[in-house]
Amino acid sequence: MAYFRGVGRCFGLPQGVGVAEIVYETVIENATALPAGGRVQSNVIDVNGARTVNVMFGIINNDSQVRWAIHFGPTTNNGFAQCRTGTFADHNTIAISVPVFGPGLLTVIENNGSNNQTVDGKIYFIRDLP
Repeated sequence: MAYFRGVGRCFGLPQGVGVAEIVYETVIENATALPAGGRVQSNVIDVNGARTVNVMFGIINNDSQVRWAIHFGPTTNNGFAQCRTGTFADHNTIAISVPVFGPGLLTVIENNGSNNQTVDGKIYFIRDLP
């Protein structure tokens, strides 16, 4: 997990101007096993203060039977609402930028096919700090 603090704060800025924090974090470890019929999901990532998040994840080769989804929450019933979804049919890596819809982000990768895969994922965003 990498955090870089201090971007945007320098001498001469008015009192009360916040600091930006750059977050670049692994959400699914490199080469995580995704067996046929399996599911991998990240921990909930705190995206409070971010306006947009950039998520990157991939598998070893194109496979239309492997689906990915990005969820935000918590919802009013403490669940997570699906924001974006797709498959790895055309590309084995996905890079997507989505607006933030809640303080927590969850990624889910499901292998509905018969081939074993491996998966990994990263997240990058800039958040405003008080």
